[in-house]
Amino acid sequence: MKKTVIVILLFNVITACSKEKFITYHFFSLGTIIDITIQEKYAEYLPEINKYINNLSDIILLDEKNINTAYADEKINISKETIDIYKKSIFYYNISIKYDPSSYTVSSLYGFPEGPYHIPAEKDIINAKINAGFDKLILNNDYFIKKSNLLVDFSANAKGYIVDKTVEYMKNLSIDNFIINAGGDLYISGKKNKEYFNTGIIDPDNKNTTLSIVNIENMALATSGNYERYFIENDKYISHIFEGITYEPVNNYKSVSVIAENAEKADGFATLFYLLDINEITNYCKKFNVAVLILTNNHKIVKLCNWEKYEKL
Repeated sequence: MKKTVIVILLFNVITACSKEKFITYHFFSLGTIIDITIQEKYAEYLPEINKYINNLSDIILLDEKNINTAYADEKINISKETIDIYKKSIFYYNISIKYDPSSYTVSSLYGFPEGPYHIPAEKDIINAKINAGFDKLILNNDYFIKKSNLLVDFSANAKGYIVDKTVEYMKNLSIDNFIINAGGDLYISGKKNKEYFNTGIIDPDNKNTTLSIVNIENMALATSGNYERYFIENDKYISHIFEGITYEPVNNYKSVSVIAENAEKADGFATLFYLLDINEITNYCKKFNVAVLILTNNHKIVKLCNWEKYEKL
């Protein structure tokens, strides 16, 4: 279910003229463009923040590689960071087994995340489905054991996790007013000269318009969608998002956006909700106190769990 199993949604950050100058720093990490907007007086910290994100990303990607290249029943040493991400993934998996990082065992055969894309042979799909299953990855204290030749991809919530760790890191540097936009996983800390950083969610069918403009502070926004990583073969639309019961690609919505108190939660629920029907989403967004905006495949906008309270008046 590769993160990107979470699709990357572009955000417009709309800000008014300010008394104190803010700058936006761009760099590449986590397989996407990272934008960090901060007050200019903190610019000296940007290389340090960049290095922190890259180091954390490298740790997690190396752990994924070690898991995916290990043999069944082999002891796999992993970092504390990846254990944290695994435990958070288990949380979503326990809500619904449709959320399954081991669906990458199957989706990788199609060429995801980066391509080239194609529909694999049926025998290869069947064999991959036999190996898939998140319950076949066992955590034993500080190492993993695989009970099959499964593959995992934690990107459905790993990027949000890294954003949250970076937020902590920046606040420890006494930076309080900033935006981190990691390819659509967005965290807004504080304000810009006492005004909200207004954030617009771009309509994927018309990049010149927005689906919603929200005012959030010390909160996160993430989106999962079907419109950036996909291919069409034999008249079949194949999205990069696979679910963990049939291990087939799903095309439930155009996009699902979630507002939550941290980026990992927004990230994970955006992916989970993409896999569920609207009644299930309504129940869970109430239970876990997250706001949701859905764009259906026929371009209907559905707002759930008090999304409207965050919208700009």
